[in-house]
Amino acid sequence: MRPPPRNPVGSRGTLAGRALVVGLVLIGLASCSTGGTEASGDSSLATATTAAASASAPVIASTPDSASPAPSPSAASVSPSSAAPTESPAAAAAPAPAPTSAPGPLLLPASPPVAVAVPAIGVNSSLIDLGRNADGTIQVPSLDDPDSKPGWYTGSPTPGAIGPAIILGHIDSRQFGPGVFYSLSELQPGDGIDVTRADGTVAQFSVDTVKTVPKSDFPTLEVYGNLDHPGLRLITCGGEFDPDARSYESNIIVFASLIGSRSA
Repeated sequence: MRPPPRNPVGSRGTLAGRALVVGLVLIGLASCSTGGTEASGDSSLATATTAAASASAPVIASTPDSASPAPSPSAASVSPSSAAPTESPAAAAAPAPAPTSAPGPLLLPASPPVAVAVPAIGVNSSLIDLGRNADGTIQVPSLDDPDSKPGWYTGSPTPGAIGPAIILGHIDSRQFGPGVFYSLSELQPGDGIDVTRADGTVAQFSVDTVKTVPKSDFPTLEVYGNLDHPGLRLITCGGEFDPDARSYESNIIVFASLIGSRSA
């Protein structure tokens, strides 16, 4: 059984619909320190900060117009021979009805999240807000609370708006054991994630994929880059635990997309 770290949260940084320094984002994401079992300070966080400092931040689309509409078939694609033999010349010459245009991406107005539920792994928790520390790193939930809650990074889009909303949570802690995202790696494509928002709506997401990635090879653009639809990323630490560094070696990242909404 792997030793539980004290600060095992995958810290994250996210772009909020405008250009944000990816370095700041990564700074938070890669921090899965084990405060309770290591010396003060998170070397993994410092490393991520340094490595990301020179990265350029992509700009997240602020409107759904960035999605390219599906091209409608041209009139030339309609074969005249498809008309019935008994059809009159006038009827045959009549233009075919215009096809219905493809619907745009689902989109909800901005509203901060207040709770997250992931039924497949038994998660049902309120959310806290996470900003940035004085040094520019992303804040992580406290490990001093036995009921440490996940947090939404306020620099990212609100869940249901265009772009990747970021929610971070601990995997475990030395003092209190399994954390809120302890079973995050067990999620499967198609599993549902409900995010309740302050406006009384629930943004309903479906898991696209779950990845465990080395902190040294964190997929910055894939996590924080532009989207033409509302997305969600749940992030924590995982993989092998390094007893010398007192930190997990990887981040677990759940990628999800908005599929609907309902009243809370």
